[in-house]
Amino acid sequence: MIRLKYYIFLPIIITVVAVFSVEIPAVITGTCSNCHTMHNSQNGEAVVSYVYGSETTDAKNYLLVGTCLGCHAQDGFSMVAKVNGVDTPQVYHKDATGDLAGGNFAYILGTKGSGASDAKGHNVIDFGNTEDTLSSPPGHHDPDGIGINITCAGIAGCHGVRKSGGGIYGNHHRNVDGRLTTADQAYNSYRFLTGVKGLEDADWEKTKSVSDHNEYFGAITPMTYSGNCNICHNPQGIKPANNTMSGFCGTCHRYFHVTDEIGGTSSPFTRHPTDVVLPGSGEYSGYNGGGNPYSLVARVARTAVPAVPGDTAYPGTDVVMCLSCHAAHATDNADMMRWNYKSTTLSTAISGCNICHTAKN
Repeated sequence: MIRLKYYIFLPIIITVVAVFSVEIPAVITGTCSNCHTMHNSQNGEAVVSYVYGSETTDAKNYLLVGTCLGCHAQDGFSMVAKVNGVDTPQVYHKDATGDLAGGNFAYILGTKGSGASDAKGHNVIDFGNTEDTLSSPPGHHDPDGIGINITCAGIAGCHGVRKSGGGIYGNHHRNVDGRLTTADQAYNSYRFLTGVKGLEDADWEKTKSVSDHNEYFGAITPMTYSGNCNICHNPQGIKPANNTMSGFCGTCHRYFHVTDEIGGTSSPFTRHPTDVVLPGSGEYSGYNGGGNPYSLVARVARTAVPAVPGDTAYPGTDVVMCLSCHAAHATDNADMMRWNYKSTTLSTAISGCNICHTAKN
């Protein structure tokens, strides 16, 4: 009788172990009140929000104590701020030691850097700074009628579910971080950019080096526009069919990321190509001075998302992408460039170009 019970229960025990061995997503931790308030009232006073600009103690949608900027744009002196005791990446700050991987919107408004300029980044209207120069995105593509004034999230935003208006709703609760290779929903996509694969640096590149950085997924051929907008634009959201960062940028800046607009898939190109392999011969073989150490200025994408950041670039295998030259949010240079390509000093102006184009040095 004892042996009979043993053999009956053993498969059950094995099954339980197998179930709990499945990888569990990394989600927001801590108490609900870190981010939410039930009545926007505590001890007879309105809850003190984490604020940006005119955002104060008024009640927020979804019972939140702050909006996107309320948590991620503290306008303080640290790239990563403590919000209710939780490390929170800052997209708007005055930290003199540097910026996170996406850059810093403070350069647009001139609270950091060499002076205010709309040309230094994406003019996110959450900051109260509407676009008054351009009438359409560079490399125009706007089949959804979003226009030039974009937001952090939502119908006209980058993060979360764009077209349906779902925005970032619910994604923090089930966030998957680290190496993201599924990317079929916002919560399991790189930095909530729906459809984008990549490897997220744990501290958003607060500390960065050739062996400590984000990794980006790239393709060896840019997308071809077939006339069917629904490949990227559909009621479930807007996402690149090829899962690359450049493909995501191309959902607004199409002319810079489709084969017919950049001049094919091989040189000579009419626009600088993205999602093409950095050649492994000629001047490109000497990427970043020879020996090919990974460059934080002229970055490369990988054709497979690595498990850990790589300290080496591989001409002939690795990929040129939009973020090879640009930062996502803003920089202190024109056009969100990673270096001052408009400098009147030639060596400065080409300092990023010649990391790949070594014969032009």
